[in-house]
Amino acid sequence: MIVLKIKKDDFDAALNAADGMLRAGKIIVYPTDTVYGIGCDATNEEAVDRLRKIKGIGRDKELSVMVGDYGAIDYYCETGIWEDMAVRKYLPGPYTFILKKQRGIHASYTEKLGVRIPENEFCQNLARKFGGPIITTSANPTRQPAPTKFGDIEKKVLEQVDLAIDGGETKYRGHSIVFDLVDHKLIRESDQIDLLNFPER
Repeated sequence: MIVLKIKKDDFDAALNAADGMLRAGKIIVYPTDTVYGIGCDATNEEAVDRLRKIKGIGRDKELSVMVGDYGAIDYYCETGIWEDMAVRKYLPGPYTFILKKQRGIHASYTEKLGVRIPENEFCQNLARKFGGPIITTSANPTRQPAPTKFGDIEKKVLEQVDLAIDGGETKYRGHSIVFDLVDHKLIRESDQIDLLNFPER
């Protein structure tokens, strides 16, 4: 396992290393705006299954993805006027929106898919450079606390990934707010983030 620290002078080196790992079907740990995430190429079935084993979850558990722009959300998910308005108003940001999936992707085997554009420079640059959906789920075994600092990531998680990016403490220091835009309901709140006000559908 390789550990790289994000600094001003070697930002591009960390970015290139993460991109290379994703393209090779490897697993990475990286900082988002909310918590540290563990991710891989969401279209690589073998990589996603390996990530699920690290997390201790099965295929029945939906995973979210981060993407680099709104066009990618439209490509993988069905969006109408109301959904598009919510996505464009609150992303990038500390939110995960659940939408109806319109293309097969190994992050989720249901009709829904959670999508994010984190409010984080490294994540946004990585998603754009990679050009595809990247799994974004907290870098902890299931039912364990999600790390908001690199030092909080469990050793057994780090030992099973191929690259870990140390970006210091995350901006919001807590989980993203999750909102289901299909059924129009709040799935998860956050003590660290003010709940947004959605327009009526």
